[in-house]
Amino acid sequence: MGLKRTATTAVERILTNPLYYGFQHVKAWKHNPGGLYPLKNHEPIVDPTTWKLVNEKIKRGSKERKIYDDKIPLRGVLRCHCGKLLTGAASRGKMGKYYYYYKCSIASAHNNINSEKAHKQLSGALELMSLPEELISSIKEKSEVEMEITLKEHKTLLKQHQIEYEQAGEKLMSIEEKWITNRIQHDTYERWHNELTTKKESLKEQIEKLRHNGDRTFSLLRDQLFYLSDLNYVYTEATTIEKQELIKMVFDDYLYYENGIYRTPYIMEPFVRNELKIREMGYLDYTKKRDNFSIIPSSGAGEIRTLVQSWYCIRFLHV
Repeated sequence: MGLKRTATTAVERILTNPLYYGFQHVKAWKHNPGGLYPLKNHEPIVDPTTWKLVNEKIKRGSKERKIYDDKIPLRGVLRCHCGKLLTGAASRGKMGKYYYYYKCSIASAHNNINSEKAHKQLSGALELMSLPEELISSIKEKSEVEMEITLKEHKTLLKQHQIEYEQAGEKLMSIEEKWITNRIQHDTYERWHNELTTKKESLKEQIEKLRHNGDRTFSLLRDQLFYLSDLNYVYTEATTIEKQELIKMVFDDYLYYENGIYRTPYIMEPFVRNELKIREMGYLDYTKKRDNFSIIPSSGAGEIRTLVQSWYCIRFLHV
């Protein structure tokens, strides 16, 4: 499509280039300090807020590369009891058939789990963790009440941002008028023009988000919440990446395997159901650690809303 860069850092170099939001790096010279300075007569194609958010994520450090395999979807998300993420691979049997196993990379004696057994155990646990219809209805009602309150707050914030946006526009026009009539110097004009333009772009983005956030959240609850009545179905129908994200959300990335059974110190509160039966069936042993997980919503409405929103993004927007 015309991209001439082929290095492994090509995309990263593009995303970290300040030219895209109207700034450039300037080296220090004599008594003048270096740093980022606005470009003259250069229209940015990315708003400053987006550029800064992207670069903050890049600065957090790159994660290890993951190789996804539909046969072993828990590789890279299920942990050994030693805390290490389990790897996975196929092993060829005497008759030539391949069998998949999850293994600990620290020591083979820690875990060497048959994938079929592990998947059946997880399916059984998720089935028993599914939410009954009456609880889904209750969560929906509580979430709608909470969202009504949040929506009112958003409307107030929206009005405030709109006023600030109009004020920034008026100030920008005033600065331009003073520059045209030679009442301010060029350096002063450049500085105020860039600051006000950046503020307007940031406010515009926030206004757009506030306008659409409420309607989107209501539609998510209406269209997606009922899926949680069969959590195993949600997991089974998901892609490998979706399965991993769902497991990390429900167990907060604390799902591990030890002595032939899944174990976890955390489950998203609404799914804390049938713990005794799940343990007796040999699926999952849930032991809550109060010291580490003391702040948990009592109603579960907030957690479910977050799960539904995240699940929608993963499943339908491929984020």
